[in-house]
Amino acid sequence: MHVTLNPKSGNRKVGPIPVSTTEEDSCPNECPLKGTDCYARFGPLGMHWRKIGPDGRGDNWTAFCNRITKMVAGQLWRHNQAGDLPKLENDSDGPDRLDAAKCFELSEASEHTKGWTYTHYNPIVLSNAAVIGEMNSVNGMTVNLSADSLNEADEYAALDIGPVCVLLPRDAPTVGNKTPNGLPIVTCPAQTNEDMSCDKCRLCQVRDRKSVVGFLAHGTASKRLSAKLAEEMLEA
Repeated sequence: MHVTLNPKSGNRKVGPIPVSTTEEDSCPNECPLKGTDCYARFGPLGMHWRKIGPDGRGDNWTAFCNRITKMVAGQLWRHNQAGDLPKLENDSDGPDRLDAAKCFELSEASEHTKGWTYTHYNPIVLSNAAVIGEMNSVNGMTVNLSADSLNEADEYAALDIGPVCVLLPRDAPTVGNKTPNGLPIVTCPAQTNEDMSCDKCRLCQVRDRKSVVGFLAHGTASKRLSAKLAEEMLEA
């Protein structure tokens, strides 16, 4: 697995903090956005993402973790503007599983920092839940569970292993949203406020927050994705 680390992001919504990108093969096959409506497949980020791998850009996993250990104490950073956590090689037809050893290597390397990331690995799978829960028990890296519907957000929140994020239609209301179980949804402030960015907001880094962070569908495929999400919200 190969990862790039940009020490200073040029993305306005992220802000001038370090940001990493992991090769596309890290994403679980169960992710409904893989190969279809994922925003990261398009534009400059998509071009960069496709070049990451053993014959292209990026450090191997251990070299990447070594770079994280050298960050200054308290450094805010985002792991994976595209890509996911390390995947365990799967020799069955079952769901993809997280590579616990590599995930914990990242936790150890980043415990002096204030990092955060998102994962589409299925947390209902017991081994994945155990890895995510353990990572969130260590200071440094906050792992957000990525839900693709409001019902799924409730299901993931009930696991109590980490904070939850959810996709919303691009024209969804920016305030007042709740899950079917009544959890408040805070629409990403960097999407709704031109003067806000991740380095100022830091909400996704808060592992014990009570709210779900909602991300409005964005990018080239956002119209098609929004239609799917809007239908699921009506069903919820």
